[in-house]
Amino acid sequence: MTRAAPSQTPRGTRHDRPAPAELRRRVVLRALEKPRTQAELRDMVGLSNSGILQLLRRLERDGLARPAERIGRTRVWEKGRG
Repeated sequence: MTRAAPSQTPRGTRHDRPAPAELRRRVVLRALEKPRTQAELRDMVGLSNSGILQLLRRLERDGLARPAERIGRTRVWEKGRG
């Protein structure tokens, strides 16, 4: 089976859309224009607590997000300097 050249692939097909993980990453990065709690980010993208924490840690590793402060058990995140 051969694939169509990119210019021949109809718009709106699977190849034209970013993967769900990439969409979640973009939503979180845009939301971090101002500091947000981990719970706020979790609810925005519909992930579990562990799922959003994994995503935030990956963003932190890449220099795109960082923990800003902790208020009790609540962690606040902000955009990284990267």
